[in-house]
Amino acid sequence: MKFIILPLLAAVTFLTSCGSSVSSLSAHEKFKARKDYVKTYDTFKASNLSSTKRSATSIVINKSTQRIQLLDNEKVVLDAPCTTGKAGKRTPSGNFRITEKIVDKRSTIFGSCYKNGVKVCGGDRRKCRRSYNKYVGASLPYWQRLTGDGIGMHSSGYVKRYPGSNGCIRLQPSTAKLIFSKTYKGTRVKVVN
Repeated sequence: MKFIILPLLAAVTFLTSCGSSVSSLSAHEKFKARKDYVKTYDTFKASNLSSTKRSATSIVINKSTQRIQLLDNEKVVLDAPCTTGKAGKRTPSGNFRITEKIVDKRSTIFGSCYKNGVKVCGGDRRKCRRSYNKYVGASLPYWQRLTGDGIGMHSSGYVKRYPGSNGCIRLQPSTAKLIFSKTYKGTRVKVVN
């Protein structure tokens, strides 16, 4: 009987120790370990996200994974997909601070040009070669400016899993609204390669 119990106890001890190392991973580490992490549109939200205070938050934008993370005292409480700048219009890397927050901003560069109520061109207004008497900038909901030359984070229906913007960081609408509510002018933002 002794010879049966000892191997059984050894097996239980081994399995318990293996299980504890797997279960010791945080919920975010498990999410990040997914094979589809770089491709998924899924969003990680920590259980304490709702109690996160603006004064304790910072943001990390990773251009290689096309993901944005909201941190609370340096711990990830939100990890969501984003779209950064495409070739030739890359999102700058570095350390920034949010300098402007506007719930319903309109672009001063991208939008539609009209002549007597008829749309004559769309896109980059600087490239419109037709005369127009009205310009309507593209909507940039939950705008948060990072640079003086127009790079910021905003809501978009065009979040892809690859770089594709004109330099801004596009966020899914629910993500943009949530991050907007958890930041302030001065919140630190780090953009990494």
